[in-house]
Amino acid sequence: MIEQERAGISKSYIDAFIPAGKDAKQCVNCGVCLQKCPVMKMDKEESKAEIKKLLNGENPNRVLNECTFCYSCNHYCPQGLKPYNLIMERMTSKNKAGGMGIPPSINYMITGVSESGYFYDQYKAAPDEDKVILDRWTNLPVKSKDTLFIGCVGRTIPKGIEYSKTLKNLPKFGPRDACCGEIPHRFGAYQVFSEVVERTKKHLESLDTERLVCYCGSCANYLGNVWPNYHGVKLPFEVISLYEWLWEKYKTGELTIKRKVTRDVVINDSCYTSELGDNFYEAIRGLHKAAGMAVVELENNCYEKLTCGFACGIRNNYDQSQVAIEAKKKITQILNTKIKDVSCNCPGCYANIIRTSKGYNLKIRYAINEILWAFGDEIPVPE
Repeated sequence: MIEQERAGISKSYIDAFIPAGKDAKQCVNCGVCLQKCPVMKMDKEESKAEIKKLLNGENPNRVLNECTFCYSCNHYCPQGLKPYNLIMERMTSKNKAGGMGIPPSINYMITGVSESGYFYDQYKAAPDEDKVILDRWTNLPVKSKDTLFIGCVGRTIPKGIEYSKTLKNLPKFGPRDACCGEIPHRFGAYQVFSEVVERTKKHLESLDTERLVCYCGSCANYLGNVWPNYHGVKLPFEVISLYEWLWEKYKTGELTIKRKVTRDVVINDSCYTSELGDNFYEAIRGLHKAAGMAVVELENNCYEKLTCGFACGIRNNYDQSQVAIEAKKKITQILNTKIKDVSCNCPGCYANIIRTSKGYNLKIRYAINEILWAFGDEIPVPE
């Protein structure tokens, strides 16, 4: 059983199951987290039996084979605990017992593990103009109320961000080795995640700002939620997503829509959105509607969304076929809407849904591009 209260910096997933200020006795084994799970939907008796096994360090019958690691269980725990972390602890332990390490394809995606890697190699191969911008973003910007943090994905498209009319008044910061740590954290490399956090924290804590505005929603979740609430590392300023910043500026009239994007779009809620919560959901939907888009909801959305499947690659000793299996469930719901345009606010969802929806004639769009275009940026928006 789990008996100790978490204190200080977490060293494993299990440390973050019990948030600061709570203790393990507050888990009353009610099973609500699994009853409310949008994937497993267990009855009370089964859910309690599964939770009991997870708490005792035993392999449950269903959870480790079916969980999609969408975070929704955290939202539904009536005691304010974080079941996602309990499940991750048991999942990584099971994989280790099976003798499997993180696949090379996943290690290649982790920024900073070596001098090579998916994002590092893209930065090195970038045009000289892009490299000048990336170099500029390594320098600490001037003191500002708000500073734009540009993570791994944003650094692959520096010109679009640097020359954005909408973002021109936001100082920008994004050293090449700065990373929120989502990929190692989602795939069981907790020690690597800890190293990424320490390296990136040193970059960020030198900023003189009141709010860090994250270009990527994953960064907003990790820097503003996972770091302080799961790992015990809190930055000295507020962290929000770019979507929330844009929505705030739109509502106050500081930013106005310059041109409309007139189409029906299916909103794809990524796994981390339930952690960012109501403000994020309001901002995403509000911005789409303000830009002229008619929002179509999936059968499973917001706190009950299905995932794109990417994080499911940790299941069954890192069996990557699990990714496509789960992705097809979401694609089926998209097809049921009869709407071809799908708006993804997460770069991982954007890439994975494109990859797994081939042959279905869907138009997968990256939400921030559409929204910035509506605000007047020159980012091409295909029809």
